[in-house]
Amino acid sequence: MNNTFNINRFGKILKHDGLNFFPNFILALAILWAIPVVIYLFTALMPTDGTTHIYDAMARVNIIDFLLKIAIIIAPAILYKTCNDSRKGIGYAMLPASTLEKFLSMVIFCVIVTPIIYMAGALAIDSILALINGPYDGFALSMYFDKYAQIDYSIANHDVANLLDDTWPLFINSLSPTFMTILSLLGTLMLSSIFMFGNMIFKKRKTGKMIGILILLLIIIMIIFVNYVANNEAITEYLKQLDEDNITEFIERIIFIWMNAALYTEIIVSALMLFGVYRKIKTQKY
Repeated sequence: MNNTFNINRFGKILKHDGLNFFPNFILALAILWAIPVVIYLFTALMPTDGTTHIYDAMARVNIIDFLLKIAIIIAPAILYKTCNDSRKGIGYAMLPASTLEKFLSMVIFCVIVTPIIYMAGALAIDSILALINGPYDGFALSMYFDKYAQIDYSIANHDVANLLDDTWPLFINSLSPTFMTILSLLGTLMLSSIFMFGNMIFKKRKTGKMIGILILLLIIIMIIFVNYVANNEAITEYLKQLDEDNITEFIERIIFIWMNAALYTEIIVSALMLFGVYRKIKTQKY
């Protein structure tokens, strides 16, 4: 028998984690699903001065996407909160599965199952609320997977939109759909892997500690970046030369650089975090 991976053993650990998914995570899902309903009711019942409060589809897409990130962040600590506990984690350690099988099952439920279950419920609830004559205009489902529309909406609702020329739509349409999809999926993988790793290395307040570390890292990176830009004469001179004729080209270049940097960052961080999770499962002492 293969001690690294056996399809029958893997099926059993998947079944075990699957049976525990809803009992452990249903309360968190219910709260996240209920938030848009609360927003809907609050907006519908809000006293008005004759004007109608409307949440368009894209605004609700942003809310759903934010809540999805919360679901991904909290999933590891809820679903596998005792797996690194020296006493309570003995049951997890005794499961008849190899380290690789446990690791793959953890990845499947944190990275794949959790986002799919949350999105399916959130979009279904949004569609039901949108059918009712209320403050929800349009269906978030129709725009949730349209990354081009989301980018265009984000730009259009900021002051920078007034600075862009007629070539902007051509730039949006030139972005590769495959690249955009890969970037989005890797973003989900990176976010989940970071908090899976935090769940494995911390004993208590796992999610909070990991968020604190990320905030600290973000502050450090921002300080380094601001200092680099401020002390780089070439960048300073380039920014001074920006005008209405080249601002669109500048923004397009920044987006292109950011997307490529994000791609490589997501790949590297995900690989490091997932390797750390695997090693921790393998070397955890009980």
